[in-house]
Amino acid sequence: MAQDITGIIRTLHNSAVNRCRERLDAAALRAKGLISRDDSGGADTPEPAKTEYGVTSVLKRRHGL
Repeated sequence: MAQDITGIIRTLHNSAVNRCRERLDAAALRAKGLISRDDSGGADTPEPAKTEYGVTSVLKRRHGL
């Protein structure tokens, strides 16, 4: 009986670790898409715009209204 429980726990542990590895791999692939591969040094990038939190500003920014 104890061997059965140990085997079940080992199986659950292995499946959980495998799912975590899959999630980490997927996150790494998404991160590669976000990282800029431009090595220009960022000299030509404009300064970030001032963030406004009003309802009208959010509608304009997100929906073009």
